[in-house]
Amino acid sequence: MNGVLRLDQATIVLVEDDPESRESLTLLLESEGAHVVAVADAEEGVETALRVLPDAVVCDLELPCMDGFYLIQRLRDHEIRGNHAPAVAVALTGHTDDAYRLRSIGEGFQHFMTKPARADELVSLLHDEIAARAAG
Repeated sequence: MNGVLRLDQATIVLVEDDPESRESLTLLLESEGAHVVAVADAEEGVETALRVLPDAVVCDLELPCMDGFYLIQRLRDHEIRGNHAPAVAVALTGHTDDAYRLRSIGEGFQHFMTKPARADELVSLLHDEIAARAAG
């Protein structure tokens, strides 16, 4: 993007059921220096996030079987019980209405982005939030 690896060394769990979106987001984040673990469903996303304790989670809300709300509830519970620093959590959805935005924030996501996410906005958001998490 700007010649600097803005997500260098960050570990990000990406949960997206659409293979093309998952691949393009993985390539984007890896091109910025992140280590990305990409999965296709919420259950695998929960298992992965609990195992690797990532710096950030980027999660689609509309997933098969269990949705992104399930994932964030499980992750936040694990972080609280284990006294782990909360991962930066970004909800991705095609829904633009305020109900989804409010529910996602209420359930534990700090950020909400509509699809398709703008690459520069997503990278800047993750960079800034991961840096703030590391500092504080």
